[in-house]
Parts: sequence; C-alpha cells; structure tokens
Amino acid sequence: MLDETVIRLRDPNGGTITVERPYPPFTPTEFARARALVELDARLGPRVPRAQDVLTLPEGNEITVRRADQGDVAAARAMHDRCSARTLRMRYHGPVADADRYLNHLLSPRFGRTLAVETASGRIVALGHLLWDGDETEVALLVEDQWQRRGIGAGLLGRLVALAVEAGCENVYAVTQSSNTGMVAAMRGLGLPLDYQIEEGTLVITARLNAAPVRPRLPQDAPRALPGSGSLRPSGPGRAGPSAERLAQVGPEVLDVLQSDRHPQQPVADARGTPVPSATIRWLMEAGC
Repeated sequence: MLDETVIRLRDPNGGTITVERPYPPFTPTEFARARALVELDARLGPRVPRAQDVLTLPEGNEITVRRADQGDVAAARAMHDRCSARTLRMRYHGPVADADRYLNHLLSPRFGRTLAVETASGRIVALGHLLWDGDETEVALLVEDQWQRRGIGAGLLGRLVALAVEAGCENVYAVTQSSNTGMVAAMRGLGLPLDYQIEEGTLVITARLNAAPVRPRLPQDAPRALPGSGSLRPSGPGRAGPSAERLAQVGPEVLDVLQSDRHPQQPVADARGTPVPSATIRWLMEAGC
C-alpha cells in the first residue's frame, strides 16, 4: 500500500514491512521498486556470510568465530544445556522455560546478527547477538561456564560493535544485572563513550558509536589509556546517577574497592546484602567518595 510518505508491504515471513520518510511523498516507481526488492529477497531466502575469524585465547589456543543462523539451533541448545542456571539467569534475567523459542528468534537473520564461537571439534561454546530494536540496537552475550573469563565475551562484543558500525547504528546497548561485572568490563573495554542507567537492579549500558570501534584487548594484552571512556554520565534529562539513599547503603567494603581501584570478581554488596552495580562504584569513584 502506498500512502504518500508511507509504504506498507506484506512481509513474506509474516507481518508488515513499513517504510516511511517525512518528505517528499513516495512515487509509484519507488513503491514498485520496494515491492520488487521484497519479492526478490523472499525468493533468495536467508543469506548468511560464511567467512570465519580466529580468536586467540590467553593460553595461545585459537578458536573460530563465525556467523550463526537458525541452522545452529540444535548446537546452541546443546550449549544452553551445558550452562549453569546462574549463567542462563545472568543472560536472560530470569528462568529460561523455552530455550528453543528464544533461540529460533535470536538466531534468525530477520531480527539481527549472531556470532558463534566454535571449538576445533565444532562445538559452540559462546554466542553473541546484535538485535534490531526499532531505532536502537541491543547486544547480548552468552558464554559457557567452562569458557568464561578467557576474553571470549570481550572478543565477541568487539566484533558485534563492528557489525553495528557497518550497519550504520549510532549506538548499541546492553541490558544486564547489576552484579554482572564481566559484561560491564567488556563494555568498558570497547573504548567508547558509555552511558549508564540503573533501575531496580537492572543496568542498561549504552555505547555511543561516534568513533571507530576497537576490538577489546584480551587479558594478556598490555593495558592502554582510553580517555573519556567508562565514565558515568546522565542517560537523559533528570538522570544524575544513583539516588542519595542508594549511595548511603554502600558499606566500607565498597570504599576499599574505591581506594584501591580494584574490580572484584565477586559482586560487591551493600549493607543490606544487595549487590552494588559496578556503575554505582564507578560513579562514586568519579564523585570522589
């Protein structure tokens, strides 16, 4: 259907494809071209590049990073079965009752891009997702327990950000739990300006892609200064960081972290036993607490 500045086309996979612009109105020729492209895309079917990349682990071993699609659902489900309940809860922010449904959606090229980390035996041990969310783009990671803390998540995240830049995205965001220090560290390792938003234990970290992404360093690489990265900036009008009540709950153990500038492997808890988000710790550091 052509309605001046809006084109609506039937999506062969279900639903409707909507294209709009403020001005000028679409012409009948543009409408015909758009419809022809949709029909051609449906005839060609899903097309996923088969190029592979190599990720070198701290111990020197190499594993493969490649694009994944719905043909990898069985292998991805097997990886889910090997993951602990805690790892799955950190990824999905709750219990996973129907992993098959999640994976069919996440691995569909229609909804974004997926990278898989594969061992020499062909076993998938990590997945990274770049998910289209309207005008925004979400990144999400899942690394099998036995392969965590080896730089795999950071390596995947850097490659996902590169895909986002190629797609013309202005920013990417990650939704995680306040105790997920690994995801916070991976986002900071991008070397991009970050915004943090903390809401009831959920941490949303947004990276602004106004500079060429740098693949995060692996643990064995030398540290480097990245000016301006990782600071806690307001995420919008009226957002000035953690509330005074939240800051008042921070106990002496957090102050020890601030003074030594350490990043604990285990989540830091406040006086009531609630994990303190890494963003809160960073905010305190910059506030001079």
